[in-house]
Amino acid sequence: MGRVDGERIIYWALPAVAVVWLAAFFLFPGFTPPMSPRSSPAQVAAFYRDHTAQVRYSMILFNWFCVALIPLLMLIVERMRDMAHRTPILRYCVIGVSGAAPIAFLTATIFWMCAAFRPDRAPELTQLYNDLAWITFTCGVPFLVALCLFLAVAIGLDQQDRPVFARWVATFNVVIAVALIPAAFAGLALSGPFAWNGFLSFWVKNVAIASWIVVMAVVVGRAMDRDHAGAEAAL
Repeated sequence: MGRVDGERIIYWALPAVAVVWLAAFFLFPGFTPPMSPRSSPAQVAAFYRDHTAQVRYSMILFNWFCVALIPLLMLIVERMRDMAHRTPILRYCVIGVSGAAPIAFLTATIFWMCAAFRPDRAPELTQLYNDLAWITFTCGVPFLVALCLFLAVAIGLDQQDRPVFARWVATFNVVIAVALIPAAFAGLALSGPFAWNGFLSFWVKNVAIASWIVVMAVVVGRAMDRDHAGAEAAL
């Protein structure tokens, strides 16, 4: 059995993060099904009055999930140190977007929490908080797109006989980046595939994020095992 260290502890905690994520997603009644941007102020206010507790507790869970994303991203950054690059600039770029991406989700959860904090306020104000939450949650994808593209470039430039990540991981990140881009335009539509509850902006985006987390967790785990095996063999 390999030596227990900080990396392994963080990696073994990822299943718990996935459970928190799924629990928050299904606990929030605004996701199943996603709320419509065409809802009137009265309908939005009624939603928060009827589901006050669920919204509050699901947003608390989402807050923890946003924080828990950072260790996974840092595990990726740590693996990038072994890539054969002339400069660490791509790793620095990934660090930058890794710190910013969870903040977009965290900000959205705060707006949802504000909407549920005083469910008896004027319906127009509740609708405003709801709009802020959904648009922030949906449109805040540029950092995620940049993360995928920086990773793809870094993997492509890792010209070693045994690269840190396989070449297909770069292609996978490009595909995910493309899948996320339509969500950036959710602020322009009240209905259709680009609306925040639409096929592209909600379903494709969220499935892409979930797929990215699962796939990158697997490939990072394999890279960690390879590094640890090499380190133990050198002792």
